[in-house]
Amino acid sequence: MNDHGQFIGKAKEILGAKGMINGPEALDFLTDITGRGLQCLFVARPANTEEVSRIVTLCHSEGVAIVPQGGNSNVCHMAVPTQDRPTILMSLSRMNRILEINPERGTVTVEAGCIMQTLQEAMAEHKLVFAPDWGARGTATVGGAVATNGGGLNVLRYGTTRDQVLGVEVVLADGRIWDGLRALIKDNSGYDLKHLFIGSEGTLGIITKLTFRLHTAQAHSRSIFASLAEPSRLMEFLAAARAIGGERLTAFELLPDLGVEMVLKRYPDLKRPCETRSDWYVLVRMSDNLDVEEKLTALYEAGFESGIIDDAVMASSEAQEKNLWEIREQMIPHQYFGAYKMLKWDVSVPVDQIMPFLAAAETAIADIDARAFSYAVGHVGDGNIHLSAYVEKTEAAEPIANRIYARIDALVWDYGGSIVAEHGVGSLYLDRVREQKGPLEYELLQRLKTCFDPNGLLNPGKLVKN
Repeated sequence: MNDHGQFIGKAKEILGAKGMINGPEALDFLTDITGRGLQCLFVARPANTEEVSRIVTLCHSEGVAIVPQGGNSNVCHMAVPTQDRPTILMSLSRMNRILEINPERGTVTVEAGCIMQTLQEAMAEHKLVFAPDWGARGTATVGGAVATNGGGLNVLRYGTTRDQVLGVEVVLADGRIWDGLRALIKDNSGYDLKHLFIGSEGTLGIITKLTFRLHTAQAHSRSIFASLAEPSRLMEFLAAARAIGGERLTAFELLPDLGVEMVLKRYPDLKRPCETRSDWYVLVRMSDNLDVEEKLTALYEAGFESGIIDDAVMASSEAQEKNLWEIREQMIPHQYFGAYKMLKWDVSVPVDQIMPFLAAAETAIADIDARAFSYAVGHVGDGNIHLSAYVEKTEAAEPIANRIYARIDALVWDYGGSIVAEHGVGSLYLDRVREQKGPLEYELLQRLKTCFDPNGLLNPGKLVKN
């Protein structure tokens, strides 16, 4: 493409004045938690699927790359341009409507730019639950959640975002629209194409609408915050929670003492749940239409009687419940360790290997740099731990970081795990995740990308290398 001005003019005719942002106003769209992305020709903000289709068709004919963007809350440089080539950024923020709520089917159909919290609150009015949930709920969009197959706090009970998707509408790389908006629980009529787009990070098509399954809201929800007597007994407490709580068990989270200390220091209005200090704490939630106090009390007593926990508090009010979960949600390491260079993993390992892995990782990091330290918090029920390491910002930081990355990545694979559990690959993990895949598996990923996007125009430099 030689004439960007002509291309921009054609795009403006499609989008209108409200649908295009360029110049200094576009800079906010080009920055995420990992830093500033490269420049783009403009930010497209289409108002509907037809406009998405027309812009994608134009880009396809002119050879212009497209980076789709939802709430831009990801942490792996996924939704900003990272390649120096003619590119537009496509924000779906204007496509944010809830199109249909069907309580009888237990489904909802929405545009991809709908904010997760907006959908959660709307469903609550119908006594229904949109299951995906994590700290960025007020910013993240449902399209981004599906494009990354986000996990979050409710996976233990409801499954990942993938498990909530019944149908999708997608604009393909050449601008054609695939209408896969079905509300069927069972459809074994061929390849289930929607699953190719879930977790594809916008590299195969641009998700524009979604049909989700919903769940019945639970009238009662209460939590226990407990201090583990020994880290090695984590699985015993999870087993007890599953045996006692059954399907009522909604969340089972692991919190480090360092994280609790940092949260309470930064947010003095939050209250320390337990007086007893421990290296690790667990936060357990049960939900049901019947009161869950009896089940939680049974877990509380079983934990003490067996010596698995040495201190605990069971929320007795909505304020206490909110306090416990606010501590969990503020365990974001980015806001605490800015003086250090951060190394990040979004790890999943088999559930029973969580504590052995964390112990091995701490030792490996210390062996490379005695001044470095690690930090981990995560979802025990599905084996997903958000691990980070911190090294001093010196001239040696980069080579030390490279050694730590290589060692911990290899350790994750030794434990049968993945270095990308729920946050996505983006460009941050692009090279590292390739080492996780066997040659044939990676070839199949590349062939899928080429099949759906032969010109490499959709979110180039993310997820898989061509």
